[in-house]
Amino acid sequence: MKFGFKQRYLPLLMLAGSLSVGAITPSSAEEAPKWVPGEQYPRELLKNFPCHDYDLPCGKMTSPPVERVEFKGPLNGDAERGEKIATNLRWGNCIACHALPKHEGGTIGPSLKGYAHREMPLDYTYQRLWDVRFYNPNAFMPVYGPNKVLTDQDIQDVMAFLYAK
Repeated sequence: MKFGFKQRYLPLLMLAGSLSVGAITPSSAEEAPKWVPGEQYPRELLKNFPCHDYDLPCGKMTSPPVERVEFKGPLNGDAERGEKIATNLRWGNCIACHALPKHEGGTIGPSLKGYAHREMPLDYTYQRLWDVRFYNPNAFMPVYGPNKVLTDQDIQDVMAFLYAK
């Protein structure tokens, strides 16, 4: 059976997206059944995950205003926890679109392998993770901070993972 674009990529996009009604936490993620990429996601569970499909109720919700934030260092993150967040399908799920340090991943977004060696300013990275729309209003990357998908500490942990050498 062949799947069209929506059937193949909608589940990943839904998991990568975010809503302002609440975060997908590790505990709520563990309650969801196992899902195999490439298979259709059970429709009854779609209400549990944010999406970018304008045909579904979650796609009709308005986005929160763009938030400009400043990183107030120093970076105080746990790289091991950040790796778990970035690679967890039902948490940060960065791996859906990006190749990550020590991990192959998606190719929709730029590769983040070797990110530490790029010497990007911490403030820039924090803003992109908190609300990418400040730099790119049309980005398809989830709005993690304003939608409360990731906390400040979660973002610092992901940053510690990306900046680990």
